[in-house]
Formats: sequence, structure tokens, C-alpha cells
Amino acid sequence: MKILKYLFFLILILFIGVAVYFGTQDGNFAVSETKTIDAPVEVVFQNINDYRNWETWGSWMEDETIKINYPESTSGEGASYSWKSKKDGEGAMQTLSIIPNTSLQQKIIFNGTLEDEGYPVVWSLEPIENGSKTKVTWSMQGTLGLFEKIYFATQNINLEEEISEMYAKSLENLNSVLLQKMDVYSISVDGITGYSGGYYLYNTTAAKQTEISEKIAQMIKQIQLFMEENTIPAQGNPFVTYMEWDEINNSAIFTVGIPTKDRVILPDGSPVISGFMESSTALKTTLKGKYTNLTQAWEVAQKYISEKNIAKDNTLSPFEVYRIQYPQEKNPAYWVTEIYIPLETQEANSTNL
Repeated sequence: MKILKYLFFLILILFIGVAVYFGTQDGNFAVSETKTIDAPVEVVFQNINDYRNWETWGSWMEDETIKINYPESTSGEGASYSWKSKKDGEGAMQTLSIIPNTSLQQKIIFNGTLEDEGYPVVWSLEPIENGSKTKVTWSMQGTLGLFEKIYFATQNINLEEEISEMYAKSLENLNSVLLQKMDVYSISVDGITGYSGGYYLYNTTAAKQTEISEKIAQMIKQIQLFMEENTIPAQGNPFVTYMEWDEINNSAIFTVGIPTKDRVILPDGSPVISGFMESSTALKTTLKGKYTNLTQAWEVAQKYISEKNIAKDNTLSPFEVYRIQYPQEKNPAYWVTEIYIPLETQEANSTNL
């Protein structure tokens, strides 16, 4: 009996000693990782706001023993998910609040459930380089309790180092995943269609072929600004007509226009010109994706015309219509550009600007 008492007191002393030792250890921790993501802030926010997307870039998902459980809501305030792993135990995460395209406030629980207080996790998003990229800062901080300090010590885990490495690798993965998603594109030849034409406001310029995209964006903004300042409503999507394409000199002459309902009478010295596009029959080809794929889309259209022995109308200039573009849609994978190559008159369905 005395042996049991001594054993009990020994265990008690050992427990008190362990508690005192770990109780005096600093339990505060703070981790923060920052990376520039090569995607607009809207695209970044949309991805990280939904926990289901985390499987594609979270470095901890490489654990073959991890099992993820998703509730009905996985995005927005109140969204959550939980996990179990032979390697890292179990835990859960929940989104507490969001400011769209700016920040997310979350909590993470190690070896517990959503009922536990957990540790605060913060995402901060900042658009940079004219909105083409996003500065992402991902941070976590908190104070470990006694049993958590004992657990991480006995498992030989340096929590700050583990989380820092995990965050850094995950942000690298996130960047790669978003770049792949934004590079997705498709090209389809939609067939012969009638184009109704109509009035429009425009400007014409010449530029090096490598500078065309930038020049078009500037000209669209200029025309849109003029229309807004003069309360002239647009009657369709911006378009570009190519009058000359010089491969030898790497140059092009083109017109950028925005359709209007009626003819607009402009004063002398106006920064834009009023024009009219005649109706025509054209081969329509649609690109869904980045403008860097436009060259391929034009090649597909020209090849179709050649293979089908379709006669082009060389008295009319081919043109592009930007159905869906930035800033209407931030993800370039969803941009829609239509290519129209005028043909000699045929039966066709009518399409408006």
C-alpha cells in the first residue's frame, strides 16, 4: 500500500513538474507569409473564399491519410470544413467575416471542433500593378494552452516553422493553380452569320502589332469616357476593325469603335468620329480566353474559310467584337471575343453589334 502511495505522489510530483515547466514556456506564436500572386484580386478572392478550392493548392493536402469533410456551406461568412489525419490529427476551420476582394477573417482549431475558440487567421489582399496582380498576406497568431504546448513539444513540432513553411508552399501552389485556370481557352467556328451593322463612335490609329492590345484598351477607355461625359449610351460592345495588317513592317492600321443607337452629331474638334457600318455576311469565330490566343483564333477562322472554299468579301474589313472583357470580367479565361470575316453575300442569321 505504501508503494502505491509513493508511486501516486511520484506521478503527482512529475505531473506538477511538467505543468510548471511547460507553464513557464512562452506559448505565444505568430506567423505571416506574403506573396505576389499573378492574378487580379477578384480572381484570388473568389478562389480562397471557397474551402473546396483549397484542395488544389493547400500543401497539407499532400498528406495521403487526410480526410476532408465539407458542410453545405463552404464559401462566405460561416463557411467551414474539417479534417482528420493520422499524421496531423484532426481539426477544423471557419470563416468569421469577409470584406470582398480585401480580407478574410477565419479561425483554425487544432485537435478540436468548431465549438472551440481556435486561433485567428487573416488573409489580406491588395491589388498591385494596375490590378493585374495581387499582394497576398496570410497570417496566424495565438497563444498555446498548457496541453497544446505539451503536445507540440512531445511531437517535436516547431509550430511557427511548420506553419510558415506550409503557408509559403501553399501560396506558391495557389499562384500556379490560378495561372493555369486563367490560361484555359477555347476556339469555336460558329458558322456564317448576318451582321446588322449600325452607327458607332470611333477613332483610327496605327501601331506596332506588339502594341495593339495596349492601344486598343486605351482607345476604348477614351471613347467610353467621351460617351459618359456627353451622356451618350452605348448600343453594343466595343469592336475593332482592321484596315491594314503589315507583317513585313510588323504594323497595323485599325479602328476602335463603340456602337450607338443613332447617328451622333459631333462638334468640330471632337476627339471621336461618328461612323456607320454596313450590314454584311460574315464567318463568325469565338474565342473564350486571353487575347494572347487571338492569333490562333484568326488562324482557325482563315483555315476554315480555305478548307470550305468560302469566298471572302475583300471590300470590307474583318473585325473583332469584345462581348465579355475586363473590367466586366476579371478572369481572362471567361473573356469572350468574336471574330467576323466578311464574306460574299450568302443566306445567314443576323447578329447585332
